[in-house]
Amino acid sequence: TQALRQGAAQGRFPSQLSEAAFNAIGQEGLRPFELATLRLQNMVGGILANWDDLAPEDPALTIQQGGTLVITSAGDEIYRFDDLGVLKYTPVDELLRVVQALGSAPKTAAP
Repeated sequence: TQALRQGAAQGRFPSQLSEAAFNAIGQEGLRPFELATLRLQNMVGGILANWDDLAPEDPALTIQQGGTLVITSAGDEIYRFDDLGVLKYTPVDELLRVVQALGSAPKTAAP
């Protein structure tokens, strides 16, 4: 609740809501509505306010959250998964097959 009061004092949402409003969904620990409000404050006050500085030059990368790379000790890329959008994750079974195959691959002599 201290973070909400601090944000409200600086003119960020939700300056007009009472403390009791955050108890509607839960009252223990960091309440769900409180957490969502803090995230909204961060998005509006931090991310959106500085969008021109934070956004990637390539608009196609705006929704890409990340991905997975598997690289050998020699620096060779043997697996790559690029995030396909929001809540799209690396297929774990596929990744495990690649890593397990790497573990069973014959070792080459170091130069």
